[in-house]
Order: sequence, then structure tokens, then C-alpha cells
Amino acid sequence: MRLGFKMGTAAVLVVVGAVGAAWLLFGEGLDRAEKWVSIVGVCVSTALSAGGLLLSWFTWRQTRAGNSAARAVTARGIGAVGVGGSSSAEIRTDVSGVAVPMSPPPGGSTDVHAGGTGSVAVGGDSTAPISTRVTGADVRPRP
Repeated sequence: MRLGFKMGTAAVLVVVGAVGAAWLLFGEGLDRAEKWVSIVGVCVSTALSAGGLLLSWFTWRQTRAGNSAARAVTARGIGAVGVGGSSSAEIRTDVSGVAVPMSPPPGGSTDVHAGGTGSVAVGGDSTAPISTRVTGADVRPRP
């Protein structure tokens, strides 16, 4: 279904519900209508408060998960991939032939390091596709 159709249907249902509630309250008289409005107000207030608490809990949980995802990540080896958070996209490596591995990382304060030819290290969340391709002849010395 299209979004416009859904929004239009929701708007029509809200208007029909409001007209129905007003018609019911007009038929009840002032004293009983006031009691109905109080009861409905308590129910709506309770539901909105519960929704607000639930939304704040989801936000707090997501914030904590985001902070814990930023951690040290090292990808070692030819075509290695390391993701420190979550990845919602395709990760693909293509290694044909064997390349000479890179030297180990220098002694720095970096938390994220890719230590091999064609390797990728992501310190947090990744939403984009990751693709590496390493081609070449075997240049390592044979035993």
C-alpha cells in the first residue's frame, strides 16, 4: 500500500471516531458526559505515559549499544574483514593468487587497524557494502 493511502485512511478513521465520541457525549447529558471524559482522559494519559516510557527505554538501550560498539578492531591476514559494531550490508572479499602480507601495525594509539593486504577494519557500525579484491601471482618464497 502507498503511504498516502494509509495516511488518508488513518485521518478518516480519526475523524469518524471523534464525531462518534462527540455524538455519544451529546446524548449523555452534561453530568454523564463529564464523567465519560474523565474516564477516557485517564486511560489516554496512562497509555501515552506507558508509550513514553517504552520509547525512552528503547532510546536508552540503543545509546548503550552504540557506545559499546566503538571498540578496538583488527583485521589480520589477506582479505580479512573486521567489524566492531554491526553490519547491515554485504561484505565480500576476493583473493586470487597470494600477495605478500603487510608488516604489522606500528605501535600507535589506533584502536582500528587493518593489517593485511586487502583487509578492512571498521570500528563501529557499517551500513555500506564492503568489497576488497586482491589479485596477483604468488610472490612468497617457496620452501
